[in-house]
Amino acid sequence: MKAAFLLTLALGFGLGASALAQAPQDPVPQPQAETPPAQNPFQPFDRARFEAAAKELGATPEQLQAFGQKIAEVGVARAADELVRAVVPAYDAAVKLYEATDVTAPIELTKVLQDAKSPLLRAHVRYHLARLFLDSDSPEFAVQVLNDYLDHDLNVSPLDGEVAFFYAQALAELPMPEQAMAWYASFLKFFPEASERFRSAAHQRIGEIQRQLDSKLHQLADGMKKTSRDLRRQKTDKPVQMDQERYLTELDQLIEEQMKKESQSSGPPSGLGPSSNPAANSALVEGDGSVGNLNKRPSLADRWGPMRDADRAKIEAKVQKGMSPEYQKMLEGYFKKLGKTQDKK
Repeated sequence: MKAAFLLTLALGFGLGASALAQAPQDPVPQPQAETPPAQNPFQPFDRARFEAAAKELGATPEQLQAFGQKIAEVGVARAADELVRAVVPAYDAAVKLYEATDVTAPIELTKVLQDAKSPLLRAHVRYHLARLFLDSDSPEFAVQVLNDYLDHDLNVSPLDGEVAFFYAQALAELPMPEQAMAWYASFLKFFPEASERFRSAAHQRIGEIQRQLDSKLHQLADGMKKTSRDLRRQKTDKPVQMDQERYLTELDQLIEEQMKKESQSSGPPSGLGPSSNPAANSALVEGDGSVGNLNKRPSLADRWGPMRDADRAKIEAKVQKGMSPEYQKMLEGYFKKLGKTQDKK
């Protein structure tokens, strides 16, 4: 059983890498992870400050009153996001595209982000844009967006706790397991009043990542996953090629060792199989206190692939219009990855 799993892993890694290594250089860099702060940078939610920022955005007394009533019903994070959506129609429209798995959603969210002057609006847009990237198996772009949130948008929205949680998740998916564990631990330390759903998930992720780090197979799998991401970005220099060759050699050795063990054992093997609930899984139970549906939505790659070339070209052309170089580069890298993901299916 484990030998078959290892062989599948080897074939998938070897064939995928050889095909990707021939593609041209991709300019999208590997994101840098923020180091978890020693001191808590997250202040308790200041409702008065939040409502003052919402008023600056244009919130009416009636909308603020509705916000207060919804806190007990859906939780402060969701109530706050619904208020911002009610006040800023362009933001609401972009989030609706995301909820509908519309391939133009990242463009429209980025447009709102680029034009936003309010830290409150920027915080909410960045949250949804990062969640979109996570849903699309693009954690490198989620980390990029959440880095900006952590650097510029803290303590203006009740989304801070969820941002810390999903930042850890994005690092786990890269994979950057040690950094992910540190951020999950920081989330648990700095947000003791967070929803039990998030806290239980963080404890579970820490345990799963630790078990994976303790396993030779999972260490090898994480290294291969990182190299595969480098190759998907067409980073094919000598160190990456050497890592690929080393991983395949180690995997061959593991396959041989495991086949010997299985041939000598009369019972079913145990131990190094993949987790039944891997740390990169973003699904959480739906409930109060969260923004939107925490289960992963269908991948945008599933929508992107069947589109006509002309329709994809129109969407890609939108990226070139009115975007700052930073956001244009990010979206170009994202849509390029969408196409590669579909090509692999």
